Amino acid sequence: MSLSCPRRFMALGRQPPAMSDDSDLYIPDIVPASDVAYLESQSRYGNRVGWGERPALLVVDATEAFLDGRRTTPDCVADTARLLDAARSVDVPVFYAVPSGRSLPEGYPVPIKGSASSDRTPDDATTDRDREDWVAKLDRLPPAIEPRESEHVVEKPRASAFFDTHLANLLHYYGVDTLVVCGTNTGGCLRATVVDSHSSGFRTIVPPECVADAVTLTHEVALFDMDLRYADVTPLEDVLSKLETVASADST
Repeated sequence: MSLSCPRRFMALGRQPPAMSDDSDLYIPDIVPASDVAYLESQSRYGNRVGWGERPALLVVDATEAFLDGRRTTPDCVADTARLLDAARSVDVPVFYAVPSGRSLPEGYPVPIKGSASSDRTPDDATTDRDREDWVAKLDRLPPAIEPRESEHVVEKPRASAFFDTHLANLLHYYGVDTLVVCGTNTGGCLRATVVDSHSSGFRTIVPPECVADAVTLTHEVALFDMDLRYADVTPLEDVLSKLETVASADST
């Protein structure tokens, strides 16, 4: 399987899923060989969740506040646009979750404390102007992946798109049983949303090409952990094919 970040996918003899023949576990190269050996000896990790019959797509925090600057997945926006096109073409419901700047308390340390190329100090990074500029980008999406007028946009007060929102009710209203989740940041709000999706009883699918983080380590470890416990980390091409298959089955 060819993906944009270095990794290896390993078959671990998982149980056959209901609607997927993908039996590979997402194991980034940073995982120690001893952990890989342990996982190969266990049958309880990495079993496929598989797809149900009524998928939906959720785009989490794919806004300029989080997409500006360094990204572990440079083509995240372009690949997310492909995913959106595929979902819309077969009438799969699309939902967006964006952070609400109004929910941030005064003095909240916005995540712009600098990068390797920045000379800012932590004390300088939370100035009023920095905060104002960053909050202005919280609900501003790149044009290629903007929501359509008919699509639901949920404002979330904290990391998970499910926490203190009506997202779960919306998904149940549409009869959704499978949630494809993409967006940012992989190790933060994206992962929190995936865990809550799993906890809410939805089969959860994550295409790694369509998620991004500013830090490679958190990106890779989060994908590894999600695939072990909460979701199926599935290559984008497989997700696109499955959307067509599910849509065809739904129309017969």
